[in-house]
Amino acid sequence: MSEHRRRYWAIRTDRDNRDLILKELENGRLRQGWGWAPEHDLRGIQDVISQGGNWWDRLSDTQWESHPHLKMLSSAENGIQVGDYIITPNLPSPGHFHIVEVTGEYYFEPIKLSETEDLHKLGEDYGHILPVRILTKHNGINKHSDYVHADIRRTLRARQRMWNLDSYGDHIESILQHQKKGDDLSNPTSPKAKLESAWEVALDEATKTLEEKLIDALNSKFRAAEWETPIKDVLTNLYPRAEIINVGGPTEEGADIIIKIPNHFGEMPWIIAIQVKNYEGEIGPEVLTQLRSAHARYTQDGKVIALIALTTAESESEELRQQAKELSNELSVTVNIALKNRLAGLLAEGLKITSTLS
Repeated sequence: MSEHRRRYWAIRTDRDNRDLILKELENGRLRQGWGWAPEHDLRGIQDVISQGGNWWDRLSDTQWESHPHLKMLSSAENGIQVGDYIITPNLPSPGHFHIVEVTGEYYFEPIKLSETEDLHKLGEDYGHILPVRILTKHNGINKHSDYVHADIRRTLRARQRMWNLDSYGDHIESILQHQKKGDDLSNPTSPKAKLESAWEVALDEATKTLEEKLIDALNSKFRAAEWETPIKDVLTNLYPRAEIINVGGPTEEGADIIIKIPNHFGEMPWIIAIQVKNYEGEIGPEVLTQLRSAHARYTQDGKVIALIALTTAESESEELRQQAKELSNELSVTVNIALKNRLAGLLAEGLKITSTLS
């Protein structure tokens, strides 16, 4: 058997829970989000794929949520293997990254979240785990260091959660060699690099401030129905290859915005139906009636993979939380209530992409 040839990857983690993800990484666990339900386990998804045939028709909507992570599984086609190196953008801190080595096989074990960590009201998450060891020093590598090739800086602008870096393998090995020689890679040295690094930190802090202020500012300028336009613009940035359709209005059928994602495995697109709710305080289960209507309407146009309520409400009632789970089980589709903090983060991220500052 030939020895495995090392490959190189990047995995972007949840910046909103950076402290939790970093603590786990320092304990040898590279965790990835949208992994809270047993069906998210990549091993089960791979079992379905291995059976052959039209496997994509046999995956549940919940499994499709995790399918983009499949390369974390070594048995998957083109999967990450023990011994591969992974770059973690903006971890341990904005503008920095760690290089880690994969030391074991993928496993699935969601972590219970505290109230402050449970941003999406899931109870637990980040169940996709790769055992790793950190190869870089505690402060990580400043991507604006003069020892980091410009190609690495450019690829770290990518928005996807996971991508291959084999073509940059020599650059990554060079970084580790400079660290071994004792060169300082945690700080930039040239004036231009220092300015770029300072801008990276400032942009991260500005994004946090934007998230805190954005909802209140928009509330003073937009009526409820007018929320749909800025959200549609943001979603267009976040889903550049999808069709974003504003369907809200007097004749709406349960949704304000529809995201149609091309389905390369079949003729019908994947659909995310979004209901926008401009609320204050707590939101109750009444929104589920509209999400149910959206599911009934848009299953005619494609495969509905998620029903989402985007709301400025700060909390959801226990009744809504329970009934959303029941609706999800009944329809076999993800039902997600994105509250004020999540909506602010979504808007800020989309606006940051719009600017040339990112």
